[in-house]
Amino acid sequence: LTSTIRAAKRIILSVGSGDGSQQAAIVQSGHHNIISTFFDSEQVVNAKYKSSRDHIALLRKKSTVLFGVDATRLHDNPSLVGKRFDIILFTFPHTGVPNSNAESIESNKQLIRNFLKSAQKVLAEDGEINVTLKTSAPYDKWTFPDFEEFEIEPKSQFNFNSQLFPGYIHRSTKGHMDVKNGRAKMYTFGKKSKHRDEDDEDFCPTSSFTLSIEFTSVDDDDIEMCVTKILSHESSDVNVLDIRRQFPEAICPDTRQLNRVLYRMESTAKLRRGPPNTSSSKKPTWTLAASDMVLK
Repeated sequence: LTSTIRAAKRIILSVGSGDGSQQAAIVQSGHHNIISTFFDSEQVVNAKYKSSRDHIALLRKKSTVLFGVDATRLHDNPSLVGKRFDIILFTFPHTGVPNSNAESIESNKQLIRNFLKSAQKVLAEDGEINVTLKTSAPYDKWTFPDFEEFEIEPKSQFNFNSQLFPGYIHRSTKGHMDVKNGRAKMYTFGKKSKHRDEDDEDFCPTSSFTLSIEFTSVDDDDIEMCVTKILSHESSDVNVLDIRRQFPEAICPDTRQLNRVLYRMESTAKLRRGPPNTSSSKKPTWTLAASDMVLK
C-alpha cells in the first residue's frame, strides 16, 4: 500500500496537526510543499504526544512548521497573511470539550463554521478545503453551516482511509490517548462557481470533481504487472531499489510491499533470484523467468 500526492507545486496548509504523524506521512511520500500548523505551543505538543518530536523534526527538515496557530483565525495570522493555499486540511477537528458534555456538539459545530469562514479567505481560486469527520454519533450531529453567505460550497465527499498515510495515528486532542478512526468521511469544499446559470439543473453543489490531492491505493497485482514490464526492458540483473526507481511516481510502492511481490513472483516461477550485484549490497537481484520474457 502506498500513498502519493500529485501536483508537487501545490501548497498544502494543515491545521490542527495533532502529533504531526499525518503530515509526516505526506512529507515522506515526497510532497514537501506543506505548512503544518499546531494550535498549541511546541512545548505543549511535545508534552501531549510522545511521538511528536520525531515527526516535527522530520517536518522541520523538509517543510515548514508553525505553532500557536488558531484554525479559526488563519486569515489574520502574521505567518500566513498574503499566502494562498491549494489544499487546506483539517483532519478530525475537535475543540477538546468532552463528547459527554452537552456543550460539545455546539462547540464543535462552531469550530468547523469558523474554520471554514477563515479558511476560505486563504484558499487559492481553484483550491480545496478538506475536513475529515467521523460519521458515528455524536459526530454525525456536527452539521456544516448554511453556505449561502460563504464564498465556498460543498464539492464532494469520500470515505477516509488512514492507511493511505503510513504511520498516521489519530490522537486525542487532550493527549497521549490513541483514538479509533471508525467510519469517517473527508468532505471537500471549493470556491463557488462565479459564472454558473442559477437555472442550470445539471449543477449540483455536492457533485464529484477531480481532487488536486490524489491518494492512490495500489494492490500487489498492480505491482506485479509493473515489475514484469520493468524487468522486460532490463539487460542486467537489478535489485529491489533499482526496480522501485523505475516505477511511476503515482503508484510507487514502499520497499516492503515491493519485496513481498518479488518473492511471491519467485514462488510462482515468474522471477529468478540472483546474488547481489555489488560486494557492498546484501539485496538479491531479480530477472524474469524465461517464460515471462516480453518482447521489447
